[in-house]
Amino acid sequence: MRALPYIAVAFLCVPLLLYAQVRQSSNYQILFDALDSGGGLGTSSNYILESSVGEQATGDSTSTSYMVSAGYQQAETNLGGGSISLSAPSDVTLTPISGLTGGTSKDTAAWTVITDSPGGYTLTIEATSTPAFRAPSGASFSNYIPATSAPDFNFSVNAASSTFGFSPEGTHIVARFKDDGSSTCNTGSSDTADRCYDAVTTTPMNIASSNSANSPTGTVTTVRFAAGVGSNKIQDSGSYTATIVVTAITQ
Repeated sequence: MRALPYIAVAFLCVPLLLYAQVRQSSNYQILFDALDSGGGLGTSSNYILESSVGEQATGDSTSTSYMVSAGYQQAETNLGGGSISLSAPSDVTLTPISGLTGGTSKDTAAWTVITDSPGGYTLTIEATSTPAFRAPSGASFSNYIPATSAPDFNFSVNAASSTFGFSPEGTHIVARFKDDGSSTCNTGSSDTADRCYDAVTTTPMNIASSNSANSPTGTVTTVRFAAGVGSNKIQDSGSYTATIVVTAITQ
């Protein structure tokens, strides 16, 4: 009996910085505040200046495990102008695939990126092993191989093979995963659901990007994972897992 019990999904959020005493409500966060004797926000037609006067004990302090950037402007400088957070969804569980006839199983995980960086963010995905989808016995599914240099519009499984791939969806997905609305990926501006499949490998791949801040609501990117066994493929039974790393960084 052939089966695909689940995919284990791992998560990574960067920068790996800690913030002490973050003040927040249901809609807002104050990541940096200051007790000083002056300063503030100044603007002109071409520039914006944030200043503070009279802060005490500012600067960087580091240890083996932590970094403290004391002072409002000091923290802003070291973060490149903004902060970023990445949500951690639950593990994905794929429906078992029949060992007699083969078949395809799909499920999704969603990551929300929140950043106040004026330059926005990038979101990448990678696997921790090659092939990505493996069993403890050593059996595996091949990484998905698109027919051309662009992702495949449809998830396709050869009758004599088994394969594992992914497709991202969301308002900030990169051009590679957009489609023309009918048959072709890496062209057009559509984000058709369950389309544009590619391989997840040990090389990080950019799947979403934005050039502006999206705080406080954030932006969701959904990744649809797919595993398939061809009708003539003899696939070892067992529990197959893929550990996936999703990384968000400010621009």
